[in-house]
Amino acid sequence: MTTTLSRTCLTASWARCSTNYNLDPSERWETEVLSQPELRFVSGRTQRLIQSALPEMQHLHRLVDRLDFTVMLADPTGIVLSRHTQRSQLSGCRRWRFQAGAVWDEQNAGTNAIGTCLREERPVMVVHDQHWRLCFRKLTGMAVPVYNSIGELAGAMNICSFTAENVVPAAQLLMDALLTTARRVEEKLFHDRFGQAMIMTLGPSTSSSSMLVALDRDGHVQGATHASRQHMNWPEGELSSLPALLPLLDAQEEPNFRRAEAQVIHSALATVHGNVSAAARLLGVSRATLHRKIRALDLER
Repeated sequence: MTTTLSRTCLTASWARCSTNYNLDPSERWETEVLSQPELRFVSGRTQRLIQSALPEMQHLHRLVDRLDFTVMLADPTGIVLSRHTQRSQLSGCRRWRFQAGAVWDEQNAGTNAIGTCLREERPVMVVHDQHWRLCFRKLTGMAVPVYNSIGELAGAMNICSFTAENVVPAAQLLMDALLTTARRVEEKLFHDRFGQAMIMTLGPSTSSSSMLVALDRDGHVQGATHASRQHMNWPEGELSSLPALLPLLDAQEEPNFRRAEAQVIHSALATVHGNVSAAARLLGVSRATLHRKIRALDLER
């Protein structure tokens, strides 16, 4: 996330707050919080996302808790689904509505990390007086989009603080940790949905979405992540009408078939944690054949 990109996002958000939403920045306002029955209903619809995100949020919180950051996951409407924070921060979190059920959509809360990230569908950092509302100007927040197994926006991963001072020197490290967390959540959702398919990557990603595709035994695409759809210019929704991917890659000068085959094998091995026998079963070839391909493609390490 560059400084210029962040500034552009915030400028667009402030324009919406002023013109589209007609929000008074000086108005004293507290974030809406859902009732327990309402929260249970919303959580029930997003249970798979919450369960997949739980271990990743715990890991992220261990990285950022000494900087007094709380970790939150919100749905696409800005409703906080889950939170991880220090016990010593609980009273402050209640005061500032860093809690499950709180609503941080941009239209009502104004410029803020969760709401603006969801509105722009890109990583966002909002520090102190970059918030639209004056009452939020002690807050610091960073958020990145999280996508589900079929490439749709599933919510936002957020770290926020009501005590952090100058986070700019560590901003890139914090953003990288957020992006990595979001990709891991997406990858977990993708593998859970397409666990019986061959999963390969189309290349590295620096966004919050990994470039993964799921193929059947004939090389036809069964599923693709948000980043893969963008990279390949594939439409939203079902992908059954697409041609087989491996012959498509073979017809291109870059990447070539050798690279595509190597990537399929590498992805299969990664899926089964390096177990060659399991990878061979996944790919539908014998163990001896897979060993020959590994040697021929120089994948032995």
